[in-house]
Amino acid sequence: MARAPRDAFDELVVRARGDELDPRARPELERARKLALAVDRRIRDLERRKNELALLIGTVRDLAEQQDFEALLTTVVRRSRLLLHLDTAWVTLFDENGGTRVGAADGTISDIDVASHAASWDGSTTLGMEGGAPVWTSDCAGSEGVRLLAHPDWLVDQEELRALFAVPLRVGDRSIGVLYGGDRVSRSFTAYEVSVMTSLGDYASSAVERLQARDEARGRLAEMTDEVERLRARERGERSAAASGSRLLDLVLRGADAHAFAAAAAVELGGSVELRGEDDRTVACSGPHADPQGKADEEKLAEAVFTARAEHRIVRCGNEATVASLRVGDEDLGALVVRCPNRPSGPDTLVLGHVLQAATVLATLNRGAESVDRRLRNEALEESINGVPTTKRRQRGLQQRLGLDLGRRYAVIVVRADAGERKRLATWASTFVWLRGGARTIHDGHLIMLMPHDDPGELAREVMQRLGETLGRPEPVGAALVRGGFDGLAASCQEAIGCLEALVALGRQDTAATMDELGFVGMLLGGNPDAAAFIEQRLGPIIRYDEERSTGLAATLEAYFAAGSSPTHAADALQVHPNTVARRLERVSQLLGPQWQQPGPALEIQLALRLRKVTEFLEGRSAVDRSSDGVR
Repeated sequence: MARAPRDAFDELVVRARGDELDPRARPELERARKLALAVDRRIRDLERRKNELALLIGTVRDLAEQQDFEALLTTVVRRSRLLLHLDTAWVTLFDENGGTRVGAADGTISDIDVASHAASWDGSTTLGMEGGAPVWTSDCAGSEGVRLLAHPDWLVDQEELRALFAVPLRVGDRSIGVLYGGDRVSRSFTAYEVSVMTSLGDYASSAVERLQARDEARGRLAEMTDEVERLRARERGERSAAASGSRLLDLVLRGADAHAFAAAAAVELGGSVELRGEDDRTVACSGPHADPQGKADEEKLAEAVFTARAEHRIVRCGNEATVASLRVGDEDLGALVVRCPNRPSGPDTLVLGHVLQAATVLATLNRGAESVDRRLRNEALEESINGVPTTKRRQRGLQQRLGLDLGRRYAVIVVRADAGERKRLATWASTFVWLRGGARTIHDGHLIMLMPHDDPGELAREVMQRLGETLGRPEPVGAALVRGGFDGLAASCQEAIGCLEALVALGRQDTAATMDELGFVGMLLGGNPDAAAFIEQRLGPIIRYDEERSTGLAATLEAYFAAGSSPTHAADALQVHPNTVARRLERVSQLLGPQWQQPGPALEIQLALRLRKVTEFLEGRSAVDRSSDGVR
C-alpha cells in the first residue's frame, strides 16, 4: 500500500476549509491530520532505523570478513559517518608505549597530517581510562563534555568542528583505542544514536582484537618456523661435523702421522691447520696461509697460543687465526692453530670441536719423553723444596732433572692453593710453567713455580694477572730471586712463601711483590735484613743526586719531616727562603715519584733517613776506633 507524502495531509485540511466543512468536524479533521503525521513520522523513524540496522548488520559482516587491518579501520570510520550522518570520523589506537596513533580517518577537509599530530597527543589515552562509557558534546564551546572528550584542539580548529562524539574501544578491561565523530554544526545525539555508536565500537573492538590476535599468532608461527629451521640447520651442521670428526678419528686410529692428519683437518675446516706439541714447537702444518706474516704476527700468535693453553679455551688472534688447546684431563698436550682467510668469523665451531677431539687422540698416541721430562722436573722441584738430605751426586742429579742452567737467573713464584682449587691451579700452572721452561709443585698448601726470569717481581705480577683472569678474582702472589744456585733454592722458596704470608697479613689481596718491594716490612721479615739495601731502595736517587750536584735534598727531607711537613718551618730550620724548599721538594717528586708524600711511602722514607744517619754514625765510630788502635 502506497504512503501519501506529508504535504498531502495539509492539503486535505486546506481543501476542507475551502469547501466550508462543518466547523464541528474541523477539530476532528485536525486531530486526524496530527495523528496521521505522527504515524507517518513513526513509520519513517522505523524505516530509518531499519536501514541503519541493516547498515549496522552489514558493517558487522564486513568487519568480520576483513583480513587487512587498515581496511578494517577504514570501514569502521566510513560506516560510523553513515550511521550518524557525521561530517568526519577517525579512530585512534594505543601503542605499546602508551602513546596514540591515528589508524584511519574519513571526511577531513584540512591539509593536516593527522597521523603526525596524533602521535604527540595523549588525550585519547585519558579518555580510554574513563571507564569505557561513550561521551559527546553538542557544542565544543564551553561544554562539560569537552573535558571528558579531551579532544585535540588542533583537529577541532582545523576542521571547524562543533559537535563531537567519542566511543572508547575496549577489550575486557583493556583500552585499545577511541572512535571519534564530529559535525561542523551544533547537534544533539539521541539515545538511539549513542546506542548505535556504542554497538559499532564494540564490534570494531572485537574485530581489531581478532586481527591483532591473528597477527600475533602469525608472528609466533613465523618465529616457531624460523626456530624449527634453525634447529634443522643445527642438526644438519652437527651431523656434518660428526661425520668430519669420524673421518679424522678413523684416520688417526689407522696410524696416520701428524702431517697426514693436518692435511685432512685442513680440508674439513676449509683453511690451514698447524699442530703444536707440548714444547710449543710446530709438529705438522698443512694448507694455504699456514705461516704468520711478519714478526708482529708471530708475537701475536705466540701470545694467543700461550693464553689458549694456559686458560684451556679457544682464542681468536685478530681475524687471522683461531687457537685451541689440546688437553686430556690435567695434561696439556699442545695446541691447534687454524687459519680460515675466507671466513672472518673463524672456522665452524662444531667442526672445530670434533677436529680437536681427533687431534687430542693423535697427541695422546704420540706422547713421548716430553711428558716424562715434565713429571721429572716437578718431582725434582718437590724434593728440592723438602730439603731431603742428599749427597753431592744426588744434588747434581736433581739439578739435571730440574734443568737448571747455572748461567741464568731463576725466580720462585708462590700462590695459595686451597684444597678446593688445587686441581684447577695445578692444571693452569702446568701449561704456564712448561712453556717457560720451568717446574711446579703443590707444597704445604702453596702452588710453587720455578721459572727462569731476571725480575721476580715482574713475573709475579704477570702470574697475578693471568691467574686472576682464570679464577675471576685477584690472588696475592709472593716472589723471590733464587740466590746461590741449587743450594739456595729451598731458602728462596721460604722467602717467597714469607712474602706471600706478609701480603695476606697486610690485607693486600690484589698485590704481587718480593720482599724487597715490601720495603721496611720486607726487610724485617726477610731472613737477612739488609739496611743498606733498604736505604738504597728508598733514598738511592736522592743520595746520588746530592753527591753529583752537591745539593742538600736529603737534609731538606729531614727538615721537612721534622717540621711536620711544613715547607715554611723547614725553611726556617734550614735558614733558606721557603721558595728554595719548595723547589727542592719538586725535585724530590721528580726523583722519587709523586706518591712519596703518601703515608706509607713517607713513613719508609723517614725510616730510611734515620737508618742512614745511624749507619753513618756507626761507620764513623768504627773508623775512629781503627785509628785509635793504629796509634797504640
